[in-house]
Amino acid sequence: MSREISRYTFHVNSGKRSGGTTTDITLSVKDMLTLKSKHGKFQIVVHACNIPFSYYQLSSDIRSLECVFTDVSGNPKTATIFLTAGNYTTVSVLAELSAQLISMAQASSGAYTGFTPVFNFTYSTVTSKSTFAMTGPVNASIQMKFATNTNLGIFFGLSTNVTISSALTVTSTKVAVANPVNYLLLRSGNLRQIQGHEYIVETDVFSDVIYRIPVGVQQNSWIQNHSDGIPIWISNNNISDINLYLSTNLTYTPIDLQGLDWACSFSIIEYHVEQYEPLGVSLSTNFVAVNQNPEGVVETPKEAEPDPEVEKLKKQYEDEIAKLELYKKKLEKRQLK
Repeated sequence: MSREISRYTFHVNSGKRSGGTTTDITLSVKDMLTLKSKHGKFQIVVHACNIPFSYYQLSSDIRSLECVFTDVSGNPKTATIFLTAGNYTTVSVLAELSAQLISMAQASSGAYTGFTPVFNFTYSTVTSKSTFAMTGPVNASIQMKFATNTNLGIFFGLSTNVTISSALTVTSTKVAVANPVNYLLLRSGNLRQIQGHEYIVETDVFSDVIYRIPVGVQQNSWIQNHSDGIPIWISNNNISDINLYLSTNLTYTPIDLQGLDWACSFSIIEYHVEQYEPLGVSLSTNFVAVNQNPEGVVETPKEAEPDPEVEKLKKQYEDEIAKLELYKKKLEKRQLK
């Protein structure tokens, strides 16, 4: 059983943040939130979010593609192309890829002699797949390394490296999707969750997601979700500032709302949590190991059983260290962007 001790409700507009950027905000709490109960725990519940659909589906953090260009004499050149960040259809994104490949292929470098590839990139409305054909020049080729950027590959239905030439035409192995961002995530970099896990950007890592916002509207409108999210227990004993950042379902990188502000409402609640008896203690009282000697005297085992409370504390300590390492890695990834 849990009993509410205190409730602190926040209504936030990102433009009134204490620090950070539009979508990676820091809120300084005027009066530090401190646990009042000896057995108290904080819980956060997000009530609503209002976000402008002003971000790009093909964002700046996923627009690069490493390629290997080979000229007609067999000389290779490895280079990275950058698609223009923006919103595309499955047809227009093929035109953008074609333009960037042609521009890079034409640039000579060292032994590599620039050439002008002739493409025929098409999208089938029947199969929802894209086909990549290169009709010339003969003996030239281009390898596109989508395995190194599978998020960009979603737009083209490709997740592996592919090579095209006058002799090699490639059709995507998966359906092409020009709007892969179908939900947003409100995350917190400093509110440490208790036993939260996620399988979104990485597999089975400690989660910092505090709210999920589905995207069910058109671009240049408002994404609104007005319903309480899942209550999430956090291990912080004192809260002097709160970090919130918005990401897509593809990366940890905070999204770019093109300078527009967003809003959210949430509550941080302290509960007095009733103490429980660990399962190990209950089992030990039911299964007492004894030795029976010939005289019928009962002897207790000489080796003491591990203290369940000590084992529990060790596990909690290891979990907290693992969480801190996760938050450190996520912060490092965001700082590198």
